Amino acid sequence: MKLFNTVRRLRKQLAATAIVLTAIAFPVVSIAAQTVKLEGSLGVANVTRGDTKYARSVNASYDQVVKLQVYYHNTENPNSGKVAKNLTVKINIPKAAGKTQTVSSKISASNANTVKSTATVKLDKSDAYLQYIPGSAVWKHNTGTNQKVKYVETKISDNVVNAGQGLRLEDEKPCYNFAATVTVLARVMRPGVLVTKQVEKASETGKWASSNTANPGDVLKYKISYKNNGNTNQSDVVIRDSLPVKMSLVPNTTRLYNATNPNGTLYNSNNITRGGIVIGNYGPGAIAYITFEVKVPAATALNCGETTFTNVGVARPKGMNEYYDSAVTTVNKVCENQPVYSCDQFTLTADKNRTVTVAKFSYTAKDGATFNNAVLNWGDNSNELTTNNVVGQKHTFAKDGEYTVRATAHFTVNGKDVTSVGNCTQKVSFNTPTTPTTTTTPTELPNTGAGEVIGLFAAVTAAGAIAHRFMSRRTVRG
Repeated sequence: MKLFNTVRRLRKQLAATAIVLTAIAFPVVSIAAQTVKLEGSLGVANVTRGDTKYARSVNASYDQVVKLQVYYHNTENPNSGKVAKNLTVKINIPKAAGKTQTVSSKISASNANTVKSTATVKLDKSDAYLQYIPGSAVWKHNTGTNQKVKYVETKISDNVVNAGQGLRLEDEKPCYNFAATVTVLARVMRPGVLVTKQVEKASETGKWASSNTANPGDVLKYKISYKNNGNTNQSDVVIRDSLPVKMSLVPNTTRLYNATNPNGTLYNSNNITRGGIVIGNYGPGAIAYITFEVKVPAATALNCGETTFTNVGVARPKGMNEYYDSAVTTVNKVCENQPVYSCDQFTLTADKNRTVTVAKFSYTAKDGATFNNAVLNWGDNSNELTTNNVVGQKHTFAKDGEYTVRATAHFTVNGKDVTSVGNCTQKVSFNTPTTPTTTTTPTELPNTGAGEVIGLFAAVTAAGAIAHRFMSRRTVRG
């Protein structure tokens, strides 16, 4: 019985070895979830002084201008297909006076890590402070490819500084060959003027704030407050407002409040949003403010969802720099039966021959959205495949490696072609282990038939008899 068990174990071991050797000849396949890694930093340069490189810290004095640069980069392999969704940049410039001004930045995306950084501006006066220069935000990014880089510079919204969450810029593609930057300018201010911008709905009273919410078509009331914060007279003070696009001034609503007009007086000009108005001369400590009304765009002029409007108030005494402050209004447009479209599921199976097959593909298209087709990018620089029968499509990779396969779904919405990747990206990798150079393989498998077993039993019996005879002789001789 023991002999049969021995032979059976030998057969199992040989069979297992054969399976292992067979598996070594084929690639190991793995499929993993998508993650995106961002990197970035914040630097500063004193452009008034002529700096040509960004540093983590610079010195600056009254009236000098510094330039802040946020650099960001999707570090994933160019062929990985890993896109950083809804990449947003936020720059925080402190408003309080002080010799050490610490500016911070935040880079984030909905499917990536958050990168935070700081830069320091060292001022030589404790009463100085930094002030963002409206309209100075510039976004430099690549509109080409990794192989053919084409940089463009675009003016972007002041919301990159003023909005609480920053400014959404793009879905950042993976790359190694380039990075994008956002730059803004800030001036070192003398403590001569204090300006404050506030907003409330025209139907409200005493609810002034730096930010609020409104509905399409509402009327807002803005207030720009000015104070001579210096110790000398300031003459021909100009107050103006930088009105956001699509908002409109309500004519004949501009009122001036000061010591001469404590209850306000109607100003005989509508130029508050067209170059500004002169509100007079003011001594040290004097205060004045302007109010006016603005119409929020109608719903037909807005996109569905939230729209942020940043309104900038400006004060400038004769012979001095401009001083700014801003108020932010968020308007929400609710759309009924808004077209809904998305790519929801994309699953691959992979076999030993480096071939992948689309096992599952699903999408959502409703309320006016119609699915057209999907474009399959295999992530290996091969030709893309456009098809409306996604499930069952196959692709064979030429060599081992890690690939990100992406399905871009195309839909028709309001007569236009729109796309959605959504969850339809999957990574697959192939790794063929090296076959061992030396192996020990039996030249002939044992025959486990009855004849071989009987022969093996006879041999063992004979060997036992010889051993017994040998031991018996040794015992007698002893």
